[in-house]
Amino acid sequence: MQEHIRQLFTENIQTMIATGEALSGPIESAALTIVQALISDRKVLCCGEGAARSLAGHFAQLLLDQFETERPCLPALALSVESASLQHRMLANQDFLARQVRALGQEGDILLVLSLSGDEASLIQAVEAALTKDMTVIALTVDNNGELSGLLGNTDTELRVPAHRPARVYECYAFLLHCVVELIDNTLFPQQDES
Repeated sequence: MQEHIRQLFTENIQTMIATGEALSGPIESAALTIVQALISDRKVLCCGEGAARSLAGHFAQLLLDQFETERPCLPALALSVESASLQHRMLANQDFLARQVRALGQEGDILLVLSLSGDEASLIQAVEAALTKDMTVIALTVDNNGELSGLLGNTDTELRVPAHRPARVYECYAFLLHCVVELIDNTLFPQQDES
């Protein structure tokens, strides 16, 4: 069992190294895109499916509250599936996230999407809704060329994790989001970047 534990750590480390090498440019682009939107009085809407939904909420909370140092609140919102009407809509069809994007999103806002397969219908519809509102999309995706990736344009950013195992992808997503928040904080509040 201990050998298996060591293998899990090794797999995680290898995935993180490969992700860092592949995505340093897109991570910087994602952070700067969000910074520019925030400077322009825009907001970040976040969404995910399944386990990735909690990471979307985590990212929004980090922007709203703080990451590692105290700073002003930044406008971010995790799209919800908690109300009874949305849960009913989830069962009926897949446009529950897209409806929120259409209602809350404005031109210049950011839609941050976390996809664990690249083919979740609700996320695809949310991205389509964001694009019709002239929002910018930042998508965390897996290395499988899913339908969601095909929707992204030149002004959008894709953080495509070079992994297939869901546990490793989820771990990478959490780390990527922390990287992006730290870069946002360091850019907007440079005096706090002393560590």
